[in-house]
Amino acid sequence: MLTNRSFAKHLAIPLVAAALAGCGDSTGPIACTEEFRYGITIEVRDGATGAGAAVGAQGTLTEGAYVEELMVFGDDAMLGAGERAGTYDVLITKPGFEDWTASRVTVTADECHVRTVALQANLVRAPN
Repeated sequence: MLTNRSFAKHLAIPLVAAALAGCGDSTGPIACTEEFRYGITIEVRDGATGAGAAVGAQGTLTEGAYVEELMVFGDDAMLGAGERAGTYDVLITKPGFEDWTASRVTVTADECHVRTVALQANLVRAPN
């Protein structure tokens, strides 16, 4: 199980360890890290048991005509909107569970990276 601290550590995937790139603005250069950050992270759980439920699930982000498949990370996380700001509708489906949705999830960015939005999806078992 990923704790909040370890989950956050896994959100930023370094492309080049400890490398810095210069970004500039009117007040001077800003040092931006060369890491890839996801705009949306979702902790996916079985709502009844609390167990990780990302394995076997599929998820999509949509913003207008843009559609992205979420990446499953471990047994309890899905990631998407890598370095892409926007306002997304989120859909997670998994056999045996009701669909989970979130509407108008807004990802912003600063001069260097997106600001990650963390969600929790508690999946509800579908009636038999």
